[in-house]
Amino acid sequence: MASGEDISTYFTGTHEVQECLEGQVEVDLHTHLANCKKNPGHKNFVPVNQLSVEHFPSGYHDNDVYDITKAIADKTVRIAVKLTSLKRPEFVRGTKNPYPCYNTRGQNSLHTGTGWVVDVIRYTEGEDGRTCPCPECDHSDTPSKVWWQVVVRTATHVVFDESEARQSSCRLWFDDDQSPVVKIYGWKVSWPDTEGDVCDLYCVTHDVDVGDKLEEMVWRFSDLCYKVMNKYKDRRDVDKLTIIVSHPHGCSKQVSVGHWVDRQEVDRQEVGEGDTRYTYTTATCPGSSGAGVYRFGWDWGPEHPHSGTNSGGLNYSGVCMEQDYYS
Repeated sequence: MASGEDISTYFTGTHEVQECLEGQVEVDLHTHLANCKKNPGHKNFVPVNQLSVEHFPSGYHDNDVYDITKAIADKTVRIAVKLTSLKRPEFVRGTKNPYPCYNTRGQNSLHTGTGWVVDVIRYTEGEDGRTCPCPECDHSDTPSKVWWQVVVRTATHVVFDESEARQSSCRLWFDDDQSPVVKIYGWKVSWPDTEGDVCDLYCVTHDVDVGDKLEEMVWRFSDLCYKVMNKYKDRRDVDKLTIIVSHPHGCSKQVSVGHWVDRQEVDRQEVGEGDTRYTYTTATCPGSSGAGVYRFGWDWGPEHPHSGTNSGGLNYSGVCMEQDYYS
């Protein structure tokens, strides 16, 4: 950050949720992709199915780098929200920047973002007497007694509160236009931090194949994390390699590679120590909001959700508690 630059402008700007016009549905998202003004042609994105080790910088042509990026991609989801909360504020706190979707509050208006699976919990018959709360089971006389709670981290401006959570869905494994449509459904939202722009969306499914596959992916990612973090810890503040896997314009999954520029420690007494946020060059577009920002050598996993882009052309993250494993 340049000396004397106003910190409020460095970590604020234009949020990157993909808002749709009234009446538009998911099939119209390709129109936004084709008409993108931020990154016409999307040359800085790599379709996840075309990713190879050569897409990473020299010194990172490594199968472990490729494997963990693919593991992050496996956990990345496209979030679609079909209702805008009446409680959305007019402005981003402390600024005159408009808060996303304020003008459509109370309407059945589609917007999309990105998130990533951070936890999967399996529930079975007899545990607290609960049955699956998905939309299908909610209207069934025989709701499923075996179901999975899937925790998806994203940005608060993507899923603002519980009214939006219950009108949201996450599309899994949307790697290209031929990918089968597999969805899990929003249930509730936890920790909707408007100031830090991070929240957890709780989703549900009773599809055994989906639940088992997600559990396996979470464990596979955990197995890779320590290995990769330890391998690149000595280069984390030199190369500052940063990747983001997202769903630009609500379309299929893309990988972008760049580096982080600034790391700011945020003192928020009500939350506790360890909060940070980042700026970075890694490419994003509308629809990328909420995607995990993964920094090699720092992260146990993506912790910070992508939030927006500032007036200087850098992208910035939300605020999240970060554990430095080497301090």
